[in-house]
Amino acid sequence: MTHNYGVAVIALSVVITAGLSPFTLMSLRSMKKMRALQPKMDQLKKKYQQDSKRMNQELFALFREHRVSPLSGCLPMLLPLPIFFAIWSAISHVIELRGASFLWIKDLSLPDRLLRLPIGFELNLLPIIMMVAMFFQSKLSQQSMPSTSDSPTTKMMSSPLMSVVFGIMFYQFPSSLVLYWLTNTACSLAIYQIANVYGKEAVGA
Repeated sequence: MTHNYGVAVIALSVVITAGLSPFTLMSLRSMKKMRALQPKMDQLKKKYQQDSKRMNQELFALFREHRVSPLSGCLPMLLPLPIFFAIWSAISHVIELRGASFLWIKDLSLPDRLLRLPIGFELNLLPIIMMVAMFFQSKLSQQSMPSTSDSPTTKMMSSPLMSVVFGIMFYQFPSSLVLYWLTNTACSLAIYQIANVYGKEAVGA
């Protein structure tokens, strides 16, 4: 349909991200509820600071009462991962991607290799762009989170450091996979922005 595998990868990522968008929006609403509960969470932590077991029980009771999850911030990043690994497995067997070009990419089955530096280092541009996009995604995600979220998993997944980890991990991946994840991240950023704009308008109304 697209007559170009790069465009096809982008279209596939847009369709999948759009399909997952209801879960992303639910996660964003949950994170905003968590942020609204921050004063009550602080009160409970101060009240039961000498009894960590009781404090955790009271916190989870508060979460159940308001139907929120402390792990909600991880959801937008975790949901696409199983689909990504499935596509990774599929792309590794697609012979047609070998030699298929897109923009500056000469072979979608290999890293994009924009240029080779004099020191022998290959500059792959797509993973760098993806890393920047993921950094902004994590910053937007943190804005909706409680400022004192204690979940190590939530902290790790929402940390800007994760964008660096993903950038390094993806650096030598086939450019088609990096293009897929970059598109997913860009679409998620758009969803975050739209949700924030409409959320502010709703509050103003």
